[in-house]
Amino acid sequence: MTVAGEPLGFDADGTARWLVKVRFMTAQGRKTRLLRGGDLRYIAWHADAQWQTRARFGAPAAIVSTVADGPLAVRVHASGLGKLADARTQTDTRTWSGVRGAVKALGPHLVFVGWFPVTRRAPVRIVRSGEGRRMVVSIKPPASTYGDASVQPGATYRYTVLRPGAGAAQFLVHVPAEPARPALVAPAGKGMWLSFSPSELDPDSYEHLEPDAIVEQAVRAGLRYIELRTAYGEYWEITPAAKPTIDRLIDDAAVHGIAVIGCTVPRQSSFEDLRQSVNTALYRTSTGTPLAGLGLDLERGDEYLGTGASGYAALAKFPRLVRQALGPGVPIVGIVEDPYLERLGNRDVPYSAIAASSSVLQPMTYWQMLNRGAMSVARTRRTVIASLERLRRLASRDIPFNVGGQTAALAGKPAPTPEEVSTAMDVTRRSGAIGIAFFEWKGTDPGQWSAIAGYRW
Repeated sequence: MTVAGEPLGFDADGTARWLVKVRFMTAQGRKTRLLRGGDLRYIAWHADAQWQTRARFGAPAAIVSTVADGPLAVRVHASGLGKLADARTQTDTRTWSGVRGAVKALGPHLVFVGWFPVTRRAPVRIVRSGEGRRMVVSIKPPASTYGDASVQPGATYRYTVLRPGAGAAQFLVHVPAEPARPALVAPAGKGMWLSFSPSELDPDSYEHLEPDAIVEQAVRAGLRYIELRTAYGEYWEITPAAKPTIDRLIDDAAVHGIAVIGCTVPRQSSFEDLRQSVNTALYRTSTGTPLAGLGLDLERGDEYLGTGASGYAALAKFPRLVRQALGPGVPIVGIVEDPYLERLGNRDVPYSAIAASSSVLQPMTYWQMLNRGAMSVARTRRTVIASLERLRRLASRDIPFNVGGQTAALAGKPAPTPEEVSTAMDVTRRSGAIGIAFFEWKGTDPGQWSAIAGYRW
């Protein structure tokens, strides 16, 4: 096992970003690709290391980010792959070339202004000129970024960043125009989650998707929408190779009156991660068909937005920044952990903050996966009712709900029966929710599809 680093430069978060890639050699010294198997830990000093999906860079990798200038070091530890020695690499951001900051537009309503390294003692002054007006703001330390939500769509601005002890840095940025908004829809009625892999080597590769068959199945089942994953963290999954297949699915679904909602899985409240959610909301197929809305999978944990105080803050911050960037016209579905099944409150997950930025809340009510003991139709009914009642209290505002239902077998538990699926749809509708979206397509068996088709909604 070997590891090498590559500077990615300075971003609008005010961070220095460093790509660390792991390579494996055979016993004969030949390079080999490892897409699965083994657990790699990236240990960084005085920085944040976030592992990346292996398909993104063709190998195991992590992105290390820091707001402080100086040495960076990473140690990679492998388990489950035999007795491999730890691999190490290091760099020093003081030796990096390039402009130490960036200004970038995040959608038509928000601009990020970043500078590196973080200022800790004196304020930073930002001067914005454009549209015949001049604006000056002072940012108190410690700070490395500023979000300007007072920009106008389609305008061009010049930003001057004045830092203590450093020369003035100037940036020109063009804010994208407000796109023409079609009749976007909320996820009402019956829906289904669908994901794919952009890697041809993966069993779930886009190459195995059959858009005609998917749309035909959706029509037979009476689905009104499909929730389609488009990005995992910073990784945009509609790659050039996958785009023709995904576009055909979106176009064909639209012809049959089935909306496709683009869903992302955020991992950091960083500019690059946020940009993929904004890109999803603004996505158009090659023929111009838009996605019908944006779903944000807002969860805790290392695969999602993190743990502890920083993870909690990111859960509240991410949907707020997406809403600022896109404006009020885009339907945003806040997909959240089920507060009843997981015994969570606003101290654990900022449900009320997520609700404030969302158009619809969708609890992941995976009753078979998270319930203790055997399930029944009656218990399924009680679970869905209790989940919605608890989330209504935690949301702290009147907001539509769409239940994230379960069809797949998850966490070693059995899949719900067709009777449970029918019950979940009926109780969801009777409880006042606007719809139900089942997780997930490839885990849904013929009996469950029949149950979904048999319930009119």
